[in-house]
Amino acid sequence: MSWESSYRRLRYLPRSIEHPAFKINQQCFIRKVHKCGKIFGASKSCFIACPSDPELNPILELMSEKLTKVGIEPIIAIRERAYGQDIFCTKICGKIIEAKFCVVILDDLIVEKKNIPNPNVYYEYGLMTALRKDIIPLQKEKLKLAFNIQSYDTIKYNSSNIATELDRAIKDAIKVSESTDKVEKKISVSEKTILRNLELAGFEIKGDNWFLSDVIEDTEFKGFGQHQEGFYLYLGKIQNQDELQNYLEDLNVVLYRTEKKVEELHQKIEKLRKQKEDLGGEKERAKSEKRFVAIRSFWRRSGDIDTEIKDLEQKLVLMQTMYIGFILESKIDISSFLGQAKTILKKYDRYKLAYNNNGEIKFGKLKISFLPYTT
Repeated sequence: MSWESSYRRLRYLPRSIEHPAFKINQQCFIRKVHKCGKIFGASKSCFIACPSDPELNPILELMSEKLTKVGIEPIIAIRERAYGQDIFCTKICGKIIEAKFCVVILDDLIVEKKNIPNPNVYYEYGLMTALRKDIIPLQKEKLKLAFNIQSYDTIKYNSSNIATELDRAIKDAIKVSESTDKVEKKISVSEKTILRNLELAGFEIKGDNWFLSDVIEDTEFKGFGQHQEGFYLYLGKIQNQDELQNYLEDLNVVLYRTEKKVEELHQKIEKLRKQKEDLGGEKERAKSEKRFVAIRSFWRRSGDIDTEIKDLEQKLVLMQTMYIGFILESKIDISSFLGQAKTILKKYDRYKLAYNNNGEIKFGKLKISFLPYTT
């Protein structure tokens, strides 16, 4: 991802989903219409997935003791309760997202000398992997791993080595999570610098209620408005070479959707003008028939239409010039990328390309410094 979802949208987002140092999982990847909002690594906890087996209680107690000792709260899945709540979100997925790291115990249930893997544990293991969590996998030494995870570095434990192995694994997991936190903090600060510099230059970041939000919602672009100078900006942030092609693909679809939006705005204006014209005819008939209440109603409705038309026309004015901006990591070779972007923009009249050069980016006469970000 080019923009980390950890960035603060300054004063434009509710504080309930702001956090300067953590990434936010905006959308549930299971239920597509569900907004998540959970913060990755937000709690000093460790999610533990394991079978419901009384024989594991001593290991779980030992693990809980060691985690608590180093300031990590153990979250044992089979002991969590979520009465009256969405069990998947509250008890499983949400806890995994918020955990610093995870543990999974891959012990099978033995029934009549047959190994029966626990489906819930493997499902939770899959979630941890998909969510890119640092995982400590454990399995009793006499058991065998499923073929598709045999290459994973799984700790084979017994009663003699479990304490030592847990000490080492927990220490390593904490070290990894602390290292990740430092990287996330560095990223969020650079993005905060970008956003604050834009704000000081009169740019307003656009949220979900922006009429162009659906144009860029599934792309890496962020939307801004510069109302003093009179233009909108789609801004991308590119940190490595691999992201260049993704942005070119996004650029094509964003321009196509924007042009469709322009056409829709013109159609709405024409429809409203026709409504006002029809309303004028009804108003004249009401005058001739001396229906004074109806006349006042027609005046109000006519005024509402005028206001709506004015709003749509103002949007079109701001769309007469639209900037496509890129904040590019200084070490990236961008020559081919810029050439391709310019070729794409040539198809339309309204778009102008802007990108940072020598620590600054220009939008016409407007110049913004990004020296704190340049490396």
